[in-house]
Amino acid sequence: MIERVMRILEVFDSGETALTASEIARRTKLPVATAYRIVGDLVASRVLEREPDRRVRIGLRLWELATRASSAVSLRDIALPYMEDLHSVVRQHTQLSVLDRHDVLYLERLTSRHATAVNATTVGSRLPALQCAPGIVLAAYAPPAVRDELLTWGKLTAFNKQTVMDRDELRKIVAEARRVGHAVVPGWIHDDVTGIAVPILAADGGAIAALSIAIERGGDDELTYMHALQTTARSISRAMHVENLVTDRRLNLLRQQIRRATARD
Repeated sequence: MIERVMRILEVFDSGETALTASEIARRTKLPVATAYRIVGDLVASRVLEREPDRRVRIGLRLWELATRASSAVSLRDIALPYMEDLHSVVRQHTQLSVLDRHDVLYLERLTSRHATAVNATTVGSRLPALQCAPGIVLAAYAPPAVRDELLTWGKLTAFNKQTVMDRDELRKIVAEARRVGHAVVPGWIHDDVTGIAVPILAADGGAIAALSIAIERGGDDELTYMHALQTTARSISRAMHVENLVTDRRLNLLRQQIRRATARD
């Protein structure tokens, strides 16, 4: 039953915040009667809320329970003020992301009307970890077993002719990112966009998250942005240590997803 409930909750994302029970059944591949019954139980317990048009969305009760579960300050809450300072300096799209299995999950994005680079990411969206700058740097600073599993079995998606699809080449790129402390990915997703990412490190030297920007490919030298990115990442790391942030990353992810899903226009 818990697995079925999780399947239902996971169908809600930044693009689909409200769904009918029939749509939920189709997306979860649950029997229609089962989906209707579980949705009804979740509505009754206020984990889901029903809209006037009969669609349902994540309810405030789930947000309340997730918030109550820990007194830790969330990763996004700590990072956001520093991201805003960085954003005001670089005037480029700025993102905060974490590794979730074979994907990069974006927790926050600050857009810039001055930026000329395309940025397809949204809060709550995912990209294959091996095909974007944040994923490369997160893989580089992941525990060896996690890194090896990702490089061996992580999904590969060819966004264009520039996307690196060779696993041996990706291993070299990840190793280089670990050596130099950052990742620069030119044109892997959009031909005219370069992604730049640095790790936000925990006390043990592993990456908790990645801080990244998207810039126009062939424009300003990416190294001109590196110092600002690395300085900001170190500041976030220090702030997290001071706040004694709980390192249960999945709980922090859940809290951010619930906050976004329950936010109303």
